Amino acid sequence: MSVGEMLAATVPMVRTLDLAFGEITPERAVAHLPDQAAYHNHVGGPHAGAMFTLAESASGAIVLAAFGEQLTRA
Repeated sequence: MSVGEMLAATVPMVRTLDLAFGEITPERAVAHLPDQAAYHNHVGGPHAGAMFTLAESASGAIVLAAFGEQLTRA
């Protein structure tokens, strides 16, 4: 299972926002937030909460890629 698939399976907000992941390495994560009207703000752009969740999910993907093998030690 890829890191992106694992995040989608375990993090409800990843599924709620339908986030998609591309490249994930210990140094970089590419994540996509589909343009969905339900998650727009009052001026028609992506809501800050959705963008924060995208960034937080990408940072989580990097942490998992970098340290995933060590998680059983914590």
